[in-house]
Amino acid sequence: MRLEWLEDILAVIETGSFIEAAKRRFLSQPAFSRRIRMIEAHVGAELFDRSKKPVQLKSGVSTHQASIRELVARLHELKADLKKQDQDGENQIIIASQHAITTSVAPSLIKNISAKNNLSTLLKSANRDECYALLMTKQVDLILIHHSNADESLDHQGFFQEYELSKERLIPVCLGSEHNAIKSHIIEGRLPVIAYPSDSYLGQVIEREVFFQLRAQLTIDRVAETSLTLAILPMTVAGVGVGWLPDSLVAADLASGLLTDLRDALPDCELSVMAIQLRDSESIFKSEVWETVAAYIDHR
Repeated sequence: MRLEWLEDILAVIETGSFIEAAKRRFLSQPAFSRRIRMIEAHVGAELFDRSKKPVQLKSGVSTHQASIRELVARLHELKADLKKQDQDGENQIIIASQHAITTSVAPSLIKNISAKNNLSTLLKSANRDECYALLMTKQVDLILIHHSNADESLDHQGFFQEYELSKERLIPVCLGSEHNAIKSHIIEGRLPVIAYPSDSYLGQVIEREVFFQLRAQLTIDRVAETSLTLAILPMTVAGVGVGWLPDSLVAADLASGLLTDLRDALPDCELSVMAIQLRDSESIFKSEVWETVAAYIDHR
């Protein structure tokens, strides 16, 4: 049983609501519901009586509530001790980065951290919800995520310290040799796309800021789906369809003519790249690394 799963269970117990528990755990509602189903599948039994409001543990599970709380507290103490010993010995900072940012902003920021602070960096690539979960459970020191102006702020209680590192645009691109064919499809009212899943963060952004506009004119044909930006790029290069990719990721392929920018016919969207840490972080590298983040912004 994972620590974050136990914390998910406690969040439902304490809020009496899957919706409020998802907010507390800094997860989207679909992602949190999937996690609860995964936990119940792992245990082999339903944990919650969903017929009651507020939601409650089933009677056979509620007797273990105190044990769950004690176990969570002990695991947190153990993790904190092990992490401090590891960092003291290895001079290491741990960063979780949203998949799409791992190859754009993350490398140059890590270079600055290494050069200025004499630190090694362990970089974990994850989806946006997972990055927040890793930060809240103090498994990482810093996260790098995308944020849209249309997003609801997840920092309801002032948990985080945030910096905007840069701006990126998700732009529509296709294989250069397929440009005329794609334009013909658009004229015919059909758009073949390599899409992000609708329950992923980038999928929700594209649905809200791009597909919502296009559906009045076009049929969106999802010829392929993946949550990995780095998987959409080779599929676009293979001519599978139109992909919405970070402008920094496709700059070289656009310059060479391998890919074609379709913004003359299709909308794009802007995202901020955010660096976020917990305000109460006890990392011994907190101030030094945060100063490096600020310096990165000043000189980008």
